[in-house]
Amino acid sequence: MFFKLPWFNSLKARHDEKYRDTQVLEMDFLVDEFHDAMADIQDPMRTRLHAALISCENPKDLWFLRGKLFNLISKHHCEFVANERVARLDQKLRFFVGHHPDHSPEELPSGPMALMH
Repeated sequence: MFFKLPWFNSLKARHDEKYRDTQVLEMDFLVDEFHDAMADIQDPMRTRLHAALISCENPKDLWFLRGKLFNLISKHHCEFVANERVARLDQKLRFFVGHHPDHSPEELPSGPMALMH
């Protein structure tokens, strides 16, 4: 009965609208998304993250910087804001590797990395 209420559908539609513009087919645009996600933060860690972004050569390198980006955003804002920004970035990364001819979706890890001994 709860799920028949009219505002549940409109909430889902608003959530889907946020990720509608995820069509990214250039690596430079992905790096720009990282910069946009941390644009309002002034911290020395931002400078180090910027240097790491410059050295990224493939989407997998960007994927592993997400954790540092999340920590930086949640330190200066809150976890909710960090989740929103990293989720947007995840959508763009997944679209990129799924539609770019030189990359495949298998490049991005889908779960936690296994420990190497």
